[in-house]
Amino acid sequence: MKFFSSLAVGVATGAAAVFLHLVFPPFGIALSVLGSFTAIWIVGRKYGKRFYKIVSAIAWMVIFSRAATFGSGKEILIQGDTLGNNFLMLAFLALVIAVALPAN
Repeated sequence: MKFFSSLAVGVATGAAAVFLHLVFPPFGIALSVLGSFTAIWIVGRKYGKRFYKIVSAIAWMVIFSRAATFGSGKEILIQGDTLGNNFLMLAFLALVIAVALPAN
């Protein structure tokens, strides 16, 4: 159950971050990065193991990678412009820090 709930947190946080990063450009990225960091960190605090933080972070990255590739209708949610690149860099850094922090 812990595995599936941490997976769900990663998927939900990733989807929210993808849709939020373009809203009010500097603030949307900041809010999505802080929200992603906080969600992954809370998973570790709640379950007490780094494994569940890694599961959430991997689920987040799967959602991110899917949103950054072209779909069947050639649509893309994360573009390769400055905002998309900053979002990738800052979010990846936030996820690495959240996973690296002690779990309990």
